[in-house]
Amino acid sequence: MSDASLEIEKAVLARWELAAGEIDRALEENLAVAFLGSASSGKDSAIRALFGIDFGQVDPIPGSTEEVRVAAVDAEGRLLVINAPGFGDVRADVDKRARAAMEQLDIAIYVLNCDGGATIDERRDLDAVRALGRPTLVCLNKIDLIRPGQREAFVDATLEQLGIQKEDAVITAFDPLPVLSDKPIGVQEVVNWIHTNLEQDGKALLFAKNLRNRAIACESMIRSAAKQATLAGAIPIPGADATAVTAIQVRLISNIAAVFDHRIDKDLILFIMGEALAGSSKGFIRWAVTAAKTAGWIPGGQVVALATSALGATVSGATTFGVGKAAVAFMENGGSITGTEIREIFDLQAFAWKQNNGNS
Repeated sequence: MSDASLEIEKAVLARWELAAGEIDRALEENLAVAFLGSASSGKDSAIRALFGIDFGQVDPIPGSTEEVRVAAVDAEGRLLVINAPGFGDVRADVDKRARAAMEQLDIAIYVLNCDGGATIDERRDLDAVRALGRPTLVCLNKIDLIRPGQREAFVDATLEQLGIQKEDAVITAFDPLPVLSDKPIGVQEVVNWIHTNLEQDGKALLFAKNLRNRAIACESMIRSAAKQATLAGAIPIPGADATAVTAIQVRLISNIAAVFDHRIDKDLILFIMGEALAGSSKGFIRWAVTAAKTAGWIPGGQVVALATSALGATVSGATTFGVGKAAVAFMENGGSITGTEIREIFDLQAFAWKQNNGNS
C-alpha cells in the first residue's frame, strides 16, 4: 500500500463510524411536507414527480379528509406528505383541519398554475401559509403553457403580485406537454431548495432517501458538501492537514450509500476515496499536488497558509465534488466498477468543478 493510500485509510478510519452514527440518527427523524394550491394547480403531479407515488391511490392517514389528505411516503411513516387546497377555498371545518395539519409541517410547497396568473385568493392563501413561519417555496407550475418570449415578464410580475423573492420560487412543469419535455421540468431546483432548508434540522437525508430520482437526490447532497468543503478550505491530498474536508467526504459517501440502500462500511468508503484520491500521474490530484508545492506546501506538513487560500478552497471543493460523483457511479452500477473507472469519473468531475467554481 502506498503512502498516499495509508494516509487516506488513517483519515477514513478516524471518521467513518461517526458518519454512520449520524446517518442512523438522521433516518430516525420525522418530516412533514405540505403541497398546497388551488384546484388543478398540479399538486398531485408535483408529488408524483418528487416521490414517484400516485397520491390518489395512497391510503391516507386516519383523520384525513377528501380535501386535506395526509399520507406516508415510506413504510415507517416518518415522511408524511400533506395534500391540501388553499385555506380560503374549503368548508370551515375542513379549513380548521388544514390549519391543524399545517402546524406540524417542516416545509410548505405552494403550487400555482401559471396558466391564468396569480389571484387575490392565492395571494391570501400564500400569506396564510407563510405566516406559519415555515420555509415556503412557490412553484410557478405549468410554465410550458406560457410562450417562451413572455415567460420572464410573467414570472417577474407574478412574483411581485405574490410578494415573494426569486430565491423562494422555482419555475416548474411537473406534467409538461410531451412535445416540450418527456420528463418533469424544475425538479432538481425544487429538490435543491428543499435540501438547503432541511439541512440544518438534520432532515435532508430522510427527504433524499425517499425521492423518486436518486441521482437528483444525490446531486443536491454533492453540491452542498462541495460548498462546505470549499469553506473548510484545507487541501484534501495525502500528507495535508485536511481533517474537516475528509470528514465531509466520508459523510457524503455514507449519505449517498444510504440513499441507494447500500451497506455502509469502512471498506466501501476506503475503496472509493482511496481510488479517487490516490490519483494518477495525469489526474486532478497530480495537478493539486503540483499547484500546492508551487504555492509553498511541503508534503507531510501543515497547510495553515493554504487553508484560507483560493487554491485550498478550489481543491477542497473539487475533490469533494469528484468523490461524490464517483460514489454515485459506484452505487448506480451496483458496486461493479473498477478503480480505474472511479479515477476517470473523479478526474472528469473534479476538473469540471475547478473550471466552473475555481479561482486559481
